[in-house]
Amino acid sequence: MRMTFFRNLEEAISLKLPLGVYCKLANVRNRIRKKKQHLTPFRAHSIYKVEDGTDHIYICRRRRHNRYKRGVVAGVAELAKTYHLQLITIQPKSVIIDCGAIVGELGLWARQNGMDYIAFEPENLEADCVDLNAFDGAAQTHRKALWHSDTTLTFYSKPDTADSSVIDMGDSGVTTSIDAVALDGAVDLSIYDGTIVLKVEAEGAEPEVLAGAKETLLKAHYVVIDCGYERGVEKRHTFVESHSILSAAGFDLKAAFLREGRMLYAKKGLPCGQVS
Repeated sequence: MRMTFFRNLEEAISLKLPLGVYCKLANVRNRIRKKKQHLTPFRAHSIYKVEDGTDHIYICRRRRHNRYKRGVVAGVAELAKTYHLQLITIQPKSVIIDCGAIVGELGLWARQNGMDYIAFEPENLEADCVDLNAFDGAAQTHRKALWHSDTTLTFYSKPDTADSSVIDMGDSGVTTSIDAVALDGAVDLSIYDGTIVLKVEAEGAEPEVLAGAKETLLKAHYVVIDCGYERGVEKRHTFVESHSILSAAGFDLKAAFLREGRMLYAKKGLPCGQVS
C-alpha cells in the first residue's frame, strides 16, 4: 500500500514537470538502472525522442517511453504481436492501412517489413509523431476521423490514455468538431499488387469504420481489429457487430488476443501462420 502511494505521488509530480526536467530525471533513473534508453525533448512542451543506442521513436505522452524499456524495435514488435501481424504473409508492393495510428508504431513495423504505410490519426500531437516516425517528418498522416460516411462529428479527446473517440465516453473533458470520412473515399489501393492489411482501432467506433470500408474490404487480404470494451459510457465491446461485417465480407477469424480484444481476420482461402 505504501509503495503504491509513493509511486502514484511520484507519477503525479513528474507529470507536472517541464518536459526538459522530466527527461533529465528519467535519464538519471535509466543510468542508475543501467538502461540504454535516453529521452530528449524535441518540442519544448510536447514531443520527445526516445533512443536506445540504435533506434529511436518520437512520442508525446509521458510514461509511454516505458513501452520501449527493452528497446524501440522490441517494443514495436510486441505491439505488432498483439495484433497477430507475425502471422500474415507479406508480398512485394504491400501496404498496411492504420486506422487509429497513435504515434505510428506500426509505421516503423511496416518499414521493417518492406511495406507501405497509410495512417489515420485525429489527435494532432499524435499525428505529428506519426509524421516524424513513419514519414521522416513529412505531413502525410490523415488527420481525420473515420466513419461510415463523410460528415462532421464531435470528437471526445482523451489522449493521455489513448482513448480518444467519436463515441461519447462520458469522461472526456475536451470536445471538438472534427471532419470524418469513409475509408473507401480516402485511400487509393490500386497501386498495390501485394498484401493489403487493414488495422482498425477506433475506440468503440469499429463497426462504423468497417461500414465505410466496403470497397476496401473487397481488396484487403487481412484485417486486424481491436474490438475490446471501449464503446461509449457503457464500455461495450464491438466484437459481435465487427465480426458480422467481416464475415459477410468474406473473412475468417484466425486468431484472437482476448485480453486486449484484438483479432486477426484473413480473406477466405488465404494462408495464415501458426499461432505461437
